[in-house]
Amino acid sequence: MMITVKQLKDYIGETISLRGWISRKRSSGKIQFIQLRSAGSFIQIICLKEQLGEECFAKIKKAPVESPIIVTGKALLPPGRSEIEIHLESIKIFKSSSDYPISKKTHGPEFLLEHRHLWIRSQIQTKILKIRSSLEYACICFLQQEGFYRMDAPIFTPSACEGTTDLFEVDYFGSKAFLSQSGQLYSEAGISCLEKVYTFGPCFRAEKSKTRRHLTEFWGVEPEVAWLDAEENIILQERFIKFILSKVVKECADELISLGRDPESLIFDNQSFPVLLYDEALEIVKKGGFEMQWGEDFRVEQEEYLSSQFATPFFIFKYPVQCRAFYIEPAPDQSELALSSDCLMPGGFGEIITGGQRTASYDFLLQRIQEHGLSQQDFQWYLDLRKFGSVPHSGFGMGIERMTRWLTGVKHIRETIPFPRTLKRFSP
Repeated sequence: MMITVKQLKDYIGETISLRGWISRKRSSGKIQFIQLRSAGSFIQIICLKEQLGEECFAKIKKAPVESPIIVTGKALLPPGRSEIEIHLESIKIFKSSSDYPISKKTHGPEFLLEHRHLWIRSQIQTKILKIRSSLEYACICFLQQEGFYRMDAPIFTPSACEGTTDLFEVDYFGSKAFLSQSGQLYSEAGISCLEKVYTFGPCFRAEKSKTRRHLTEFWGVEPEVAWLDAEENIILQERFIKFILSKVVKECADELISLGRDPESLIFDNQSFPVLLYDEALEIVKKGGFEMQWGEDFRVEQEEYLSSQFATPFFIFKYPVQCRAFYIEPAPDQSELALSSDCLMPGGFGEIITGGQRTASYDFLLQRIQEHGLSQQDFQWYLDLRKFGSVPHSGFGMGIERMTRWLTGVKHIRETIPFPRTLKRFSP
């Protein structure tokens, strides 16, 4: 009976068949052990020479790593063990080359990235990608349950979302276009027809950064809500984070444990997230020995220091207007402050979400566009959103790779996406 790995627990003691690939092999005299990779899981296959015979046993020994196989045998759960193993009765081996480039020896990061199409087959990378998939599904589940509608934003755009020069310029049939940094502005168009929308897709930043936190192409989820103010937006973000973490931990506890993460430490269902004002966070940073002037945004090392002081996610709220995006609404009683927040993850990680209330005022938005030296023509459609029926609204954006990195504990963000794009790499 051909089954899947997910069904295996229901067939303990029975003879079943599984399909997969030889991930690893080792031999101990008259016994061979195959580590079978099937649908992202790894199962041990016990091969006894006495039971299989000389010819079959020799074929298994010759089969190279990454050979596709179909195994038939009895599924057993040895006493005191938590992992099911298969005692082989028969095997079908498909052809594969014997010169698989990734061996047991230690390889450098550049070699592994050059062979990323094969590296993702390894145990650690497979587990990371399973967790990423669970995270993406959790984001969509939360938003759909909350009454959000998915609204896909274009990849080609005529201008920057945040007034930056870190753009990938492309020739669009003789006109200048850019790869999108964010779907947010288009989400803002969607709230007038659907009220609660989100975009989910790739974003592109031409930042010349070579840090463990940066990719030139990443995936972002960006909800936007009409009639929502900045404080309510922070509450929404807290609920969002609690939901997605709980769901991922429930689905991927084994994978998290194998990566050295304690699943229970990743759940904050019964804890409130502190909200610090920018000025309060600035004082903490200064006491930590960092030099920083009021009005500056926190640098990576400062965010990491701040988040090392907390055991839960937390928010920094009301940044100076001068260090926030041009579309952010100022505080009504303090015009020098923006109704904008960042959410930072604990353990020295740093920022995971940026959110805020968008200005509903045509005149103020036009003023900010001019102050930032942006083209009014390029943003006229965005100004129209304020001209025809604008209301208070807020939203936030979270990078899938950054949250995957926090969940898995991996050091470099390049391991959190199937095929990373960095300053010096855009292949395979």
